[in-house]
Amino acid sequence: MRVSTKGYSYSNLFRNFFNLFLCGDECAEDIQQHFRSTLAQIPDNEVVSADIMLRIFGELATENTTVVSSSEKEYQFNVNENLNDLNIKLLLHTKQLKKGKFYDFDYDNQIIEHEKFNAKKTYKKNTGYFPGIATIGDKIVYIENRDGNANVKLGQAETLERSYKLLNDNRINVNRSRMDAGSYSKEIIEVVAKNSQLFYIRANKCEALTEEIRQITNWKTAEINFKEYQLASIPFTSFFPECNY
Repeated sequence: MRVSTKGYSYSNLFRNFFNLFLCGDECAEDIQQHFRSTLAQIPDNEVVSADIMLRIFGELATENTTVVSSSEKEYQFNVNENLNDLNIKLLLHTKQLKKGKFYDFDYDNQIIEHEKFNAKKTYKKNTGYFPGIATIGDKIVYIENRDGNANVKLGQAETLERSYKLLNDNRINVNRSRMDAGSYSKEIIEVVAKNSQLFYIRANKCEALTEEIRQITNWKTAEINFKEYQLASIPFTSFFPECNY
């Protein structure tokens, strides 16, 4: 809730923000330059000015958190638990998710390319942010921003802890967790295993693991999405010291 004497509610903010995007725009200033008269025709819609919209967004913002790597380099993360919780409650309210149901959980880091003052060069040689994003199906259920040059494994265990806790607090259960090799570390896997019934994480390539796979003789053919693959399982109880994780 926002103090009523301030004139506009957070509901006004989100309504105007989404309407602006649905009109095909992505700049706050255009709400008054191009779309005010149009949006004012929506019943019970109070159109805010760009200045007010940006100021209210500032009220919902959180300060960055500094995360220090093992090499003592500093990176900026942004954790906004209130907006992540609001997002989950909206998904529940609109019945896109249901309490008590088990879902498959996916996590990855996605480059958001931009040229803002705090843009950092990513591993793809462009500049931007590199947020960690958790999804269930096509729905984002958690997002945490980070510098574009931050390593994907840095602070990921803590990010996943927060995302799983948010889902648990809202009684959303995780069946399978799926991640790529950016999540292949002992610390991260311990968090994932604790919060999932099953999990799939692609291992980093290394000579020791490659040799282990070479010894497999009982490959089985399986059809996945109309394509045939060769599958096999091997016992795996610890990380190979030779692997770079």
